Amino acid sequence: MSSKKFNGMSVHTLGTGGGPIVSSSRAGTSTAVRVDDSTYVFDAGMGSIRNYRSHCEWGQLRGIFLTHHHSDHIYDLGSFLVTGWQVPGESFAAPIEVFGPGRPTRIPALDEAHAREIDARVGTREMTSTTQIVDALLDTVFASDIAIRMADEGRGEPHEWVRAHDIEIPSTAGADPVANRHPDMEPFEIYRDELVVVSAILVDHRLCFPAFGFRIESRYGSVVISGDTAYSENCIKLAKGADLLLHEVIDLPSILATFPDGPTRDGIEVHLRESHTPFADVGKVAAAAGVKTLVLHHIVPNTPGTADLAAMETAVRRDFAGTVHIAEDNDVFYPRGNNSGPLETVVDQIVGANA
Repeated sequence: MSSKKFNGMSVHTLGTGGGPIVSSSRAGTSTAVRVDDSTYVFDAGMGSIRNYRSHCEWGQLRGIFLTHHHSDHIYDLGSFLVTGWQVPGESFAAPIEVFGPGRPTRIPALDEAHAREIDARVGTREMTSTTQIVDALLDTVFASDIAIRMADEGRGEPHEWVRAHDIEIPSTAGADPVANRHPDMEPFEIYRDELVVVSAILVDHRLCFPAFGFRIESRYGSVVISGDTAYSENCIKLAKGADLLLHEVIDLPSILATFPDGPTRDGIEVHLRESHTPFADVGKVAAAAGVKTLVLHHIVPNTPGTADLAAMETAVRRDFAGTVHIAEDNDVFYPRGNNSGPLETVVDQIVGANA
């Protein structure tokens, strides 16, 4: 990656696989949005950190934004935070801001009767917040590594380089982990600097609450990342008129065909059916939002040759007349202009911009 100045806005698919199943072809879901010489990362799936370094430098990273706390979205979070901490020539240039869900007031459930059933099953287990996750990574999971490096290499306090924030849902939304997990609401701003404004909205990921979609605005265009969600009017509202929408997609018959019969399969089928957007509906989301370009990512199933990508594209194009791409790892998209497309079609522009 060249260190020479870059001007513009580009979107880098660091990981395009959905779900906790390990894929040999797709890293876990993660997207980098680069604006001029600053980079903002959205989710940190397994393997995404390697792809990040193929596109961007540690000194360019400003923020990490988590849509929700499912493991496949945070596996590499600790790697992002520790790897860029005061490594000579490979360090953060300024403190990294980490934004993600706060801790729900109770374990999410479908209704009060379901909540009592869940409480009995879960027992004393509790959910956590983004600030607690970051503290645990720095102060428990990597505590020995950090203490030794501070003592042996003279590094400073890592909390001075990593600042975590729990996203506060506006009280006017009336959100509740049991009674109202996906309320009709307006997008709300969570972050702003001189280059971007990032807004969030609650999306519908069944019992995974809170789950957010994000919109990134810059002078070069607008990008929306759906997060994990079923068909969501909130996501449509968030994406209205956006230049580029990255939306999750599931091929439900194909993923279910990979599971053996049994009670575990039954449980995950309900989750998959009610938590994700089937490819027959994704084009409807893009059309209703009036976006210019739709990129399918967080592909489920994520293993090679399992999802019917041709069927996905055909179904989407029935409802959406704009530009459609099915992302692979390390694709690069521009939110505006004729150079929007996979890496192989824009590599000349990228090289030219960094020459």
